Amino acid sequence: MSLPEEKNSFKFKHRRFIFRFFFILLFLVIFCADLSLAFASVNGTAIEEEGQRDAVITDFFANHELSDATVRFEQPLENASLIFTLNSKNKLLKSETFILGPVKKGQEITKILFWGIDEDFGKDINSYTAYVYVKNGKENLAFRKLSFSNRNPILSKLKLVDFSADSEKASVLMSLTSPANLRSIQTPEPGVIDLDLKLLSGTEIVYSEKQKNIPIISTYYNASYWPFLLEKDKNYTTLLKVHSHSPDVTAAYISNFRAEEEVEIIERDIDIDEYGASVTIVGKSQVPFDGFVRVVLTHKDGKVQVFEETADILTSGKEDTVGIIWQGVQKGDYNVKIYVLNSKGEILDSHETVLRVFEPVAEAIPVEESPAIGFLTVLGIFLCAGIFSGRKRK
Repeated sequence: MSLPEEKNSFKFKHRRFIFRFFFILLFLVIFCADLSLAFASVNGTAIEEEGQRDAVITDFFANHELSDATVRFEQPLENASLIFTLNSKNKLLKSETFILGPVKKGQEITKILFWGIDEDFGKDINSYTAYVYVKNGKENLAFRKLSFSNRNPILSKLKLVDFSADSEKASVLMSLTSPANLRSIQTPEPGVIDLDLKLLSGTEIVYSEKQKNIPIISTYYNASYWPFLLEKDKNYTTLLKVHSHSPDVTAAYISNFRAEEEVEIIERDIDIDEYGASVTIVGKSQVPFDGFVRVVLTHKDGKVQVFEETADILTSGKEDTVGIIWQGVQKGDYNVKIYVLNSKGEILDSHETVLRVFEPVAEAIPVEESPAIGFLTVLGIFLCAGIFSGRKRK
């Protein structure tokens, strides 16, 4: 038989046990909830970091004329795109999207966008902000922004003397700037630059070339010859980015040209005498030259004689020597004009000289084959064949 005190003590201990159990259970629930949130946060960060690693913007440049971005994809994607935007004072001035579609892991893509903003509009604006976004579908993978003024950055130690491009090459000439104090005999400090050259057809990059750590001691000249054929009458844009190491400044320059046939007469290799002419021409363009050489002789009495000869197809650096033999040229003094023309008859180069012919050159007369002689020849062949055949039978 239990006492009342023992029953009350048992009830009290039972209630205390239930309370402690409930408290411990509540604590575990709260702890587990915090733990799950922590894991969710870690997983979210991992996903975000993994998403950021899907694409890396390795290079981004912008000025008042264009924007240039290079992206390396660390993972294969199915619906990649690049979006360029240009803003000024929170106002959107330009937005352009390049649809890339499927991309492979490790693939690197460069896109260039020309803003095409009127110059008058930019006069009242002091600064711009350019953005580039990398997306996969609607998902943002990476972005970069760059602020700049409406003036091209100044290469304080260096001066771009010339940058030009044509159907054969792109050439750049740079020099060190002189010290501010002209009376100083101090030699300017050498500069170190990186050059990034791109040839574009529209917005498509058809050729690129990079040179790193170029020392500029006094002057620097470089010519980059196009290693492939260009399309005749097509417009091309050449973009040159110059990055100065000290100070850390990047400036961009543009040169436009239309691809055309170009050849040049090598004047030192012209040989003209009373028997004929020898003319050497060299290609000066990556648009193939298809044409001919024309030599015009004008006698002092006004009589004109024209001689032509087809030349080989030429590209940049290739030469061809065209020979022409006079026919029916009379004795006397002549003014000689040499022309190089394309298949459309357009003059690409010319040269002028004089010639004295001491003895007249007879005109070559083609020898016509006599029908009688032809018949006798055939008859003789048959007779000979019969004789040899008869000897073999014996």
